Amino acid sequence: MEQTQTVIEYYMELPKHLHFVRVAEQSDEGCDYYRMLSDYGSGSVRILNLHQQFLIVLADFTPLRDFEKVSEIKQEYFEISQFETDSSSFKVGGRKVKQVDRGICCYANSQKTAYAFCEAGKPTRFTKVIVTRSYFDQFLQNRYGDSYEISKNALDYLVQNPNSPELNFVFQQIKDCPAEGNTRALYMEGKVLEILSLVTHNLEQEQNRRHLPVKLDKKDKRSLGKAVTLMKRDLASYPSISQLAQTASMSPSRFQMAFRQVYGTTAYEYLKVMRMNYALLLLRNSDDNIRNVALKVGYHNAGHFSKLFKDTFGMGPQEYRDLHQIK
Repeated sequence: MEQTQTVIEYYMELPKHLHFVRVAEQSDEGCDYYRMLSDYGSGSVRILNLHQQFLIVLADFTPLRDFEKVSEIKQEYFEISQFETDSSSFKVGGRKVKQVDRGICCYANSQKTAYAFCEAGKPTRFTKVIVTRSYFDQFLQNRYGDSYEISKNALDYLVQNPNSPELNFVFQQIKDCPAEGNTRALYMEGKVLEILSLVTHNLEQEQNRRHLPVKLDKKDKRSLGKAVTLMKRDLASYPSISQLAQTASMSPSRFQMAFRQVYGTTAYEYLKVMRMNYALLLLRNSDDNIRNVALKVGYHNAGHFSKLFKDTFGMGPQEYRDLHQIK
């Protein structure tokens, strides 16, 4: 098991443990580029270390064999990641192994042993932002002054409610950043601050909502998670509230109140957000035309899909592709 004092040290040492070698000619100050050794797979990892307070990791590799990474980091920090593949899994402490879904995934370090797994022969692509607790607390103090304590549970809220199209879009901007050197560092720090602003803003909105009180225990929350899994399993389908409630072992009315209380929105709005997040990935990583992308995320009317996409991201799907020169 690898033990390091800080999360920065852990991630800076991680590539060599996973059989990557640093490529000097493609690295510069503040950004290290690593290529996977051909005996172990193919692909690359880029790590941007900014002020020893946060890291940005961009990974795109395919291992030739399964691998497991075990770590125990004695520092408070959190990760917000955008996964473009679903070939990874993890577990913390003695909990069950959890598959990582495409989209936003959040993890707050509990200082327990963590296990990460990647499958042989399957691509692994993600962009990860790792922020120390001290950096986040300083951000809150600068934003809220003496009242910042009320927003310290923003991380817990994010871990439970990572489904944000705004976050997905910021991660795409991080991945597409063309700048280098000091300009890149300034741009990336701005994007990290934008992510932290979105996190606290979403929490503020949630605190301002008024929910009908529903007493929920851990079993109820796990049951709601089953309903979310049902929606994730096939984003092109449109399950009824009755189906979702049955999956969660609740009456339809209780399900709707409980879902809003836990996830901060309705089940159908949550489904729409998941669809938009997946559409963003499809537009970037596939050559499907707009109509086929719309069908894959559950919209038979491409015009309606395009309107929803623009309402969510501020630009239409074709405009997004043109902007990023995606064929």
